[in-house]
Amino acid sequence: MKNIVFREPKMSDLKSSLEMINSLVEEKAYITVQKKLNLKEERTYLKQVLKEMKEGTRVDLVLDIDGKICGSARISLLDKKTKGHVSELGISLIKDVRGRGLGEKLLRKIIEKAQKELKIKIITLYAYSKNKVAINLYKKVGFKKLGTIKKGINHYGKLLDNDMMVKYI
Repeated sequence: MKNIVFREPKMSDLKSSLEMINSLVEEKAYITVQKKLNLKEERTYLKQVLKEMKEGTRVDLVLDIDGKICGSARISLLDKKTKGHVSELGISLIKDVRGRGLGEKLLRKIIEKAQKELKIKIITLYAYSKNKVAINLYKKVGFKKLGTIKKGINHYGKLLDNDMMVKYI
């Protein structure tokens, strides 16, 4: 690992971004995508991300290590009209780079970016209850657990508990 950069995604990240998401699917990571994507699906997704960023309804960062996308984070507004101060967080890192503090850096940077650009007051997230490493990281940066939705998320055909967490800015 030589060159570590936290930056906004761009269309030229398409192939590397696809490799990242598909590696997470392969390991059955605790994410909502549960089938490998093809280039067309990832292109559609990335175009939508860039459109929403331009519209000011979300902020995104990728973790670029030596030109390879190894992580991503986003904070999206829930509803600009009535809940423009409330957002939702999503973050993921490939297995190879976990446990090095990069997830925490990415998380802190996306929160800072969302505060500046989206003027948010509340960040929500959902985490698989079994994902203790992620939950501990969220707590470390100030998230509090609101509750658990029993059998609230389907993970490869198995219903698992889902924790809702919140951070007030």
